Amino acid sequence: MCQRDGLPADDDARWLIDSRTGLTCRWWQKRNPLPAQEIASKLTVQNLNLHVNHFESTDPATGLPFYEETPFISLSCGTVERDTVAMTNFVHTARHTALWFGTQFGKVPVAYLYVCWVVLAPRSAVAVEGVAEEVRDLNTYRRYSPYQTEGEVAAKIAVPANQISQCEKWEWERGTKTIRQSWIYRNPGFVEPEALSNVREML
Repeated sequence: MCQRDGLPADDDARWLIDSRTGLTCRWWQKRNPLPAQEIASKLTVQNLNLHVNHFESTDPATGLPFYEETPFISLSCGTVERDTVAMTNFVHTARHTALWFGTQFGKVPVAYLYVCWVVLAPRSAVAVEGVAEEVRDLNTYRRYSPYQTEGEVAAKIAVPANQISQCEKWEWERGTKTIRQSWIYRNPGFVEPEALSNVREML
């Protein structure tokens, strides 16, 4: 998360909900106001591949690392890894993966997690801004990725604040190698995903 000048990290984490800003991609954070006319040229299969598999590579168009210009937002949704030799499956939970990245693999003592929902495209639809890409789904994204077990879903441009249910602060204890939840900040403006349900009651 990018901290704003003059705010402690806790206040900054809550501000993202209170201000109704929501989660925004790095490109928007760097280019505020967002150049809306450039969105279509950013949402491409090539850029999604750079985001997922070559995050730190240099963008030849800008000379910057791709993560500085990415229009995507990485969300952790968990996944299952299959070990064919041991004939078993290993579950990688969303929260565990998010905390691993949030603490920069145990290097920083505090992580802020946002619990949210997005609409997933039923198939690859990178150019459609309003849906997220389930890049962990091997039926849709069949190209090999060394990061498949991270269980990533890629949102585009922004995740609206009313789709974020809460912010959680977690603290990593290096000495004991344990992590604990310090507080939860709930979003009073949260809209449940059931609002999109087309299931109707029957008489």
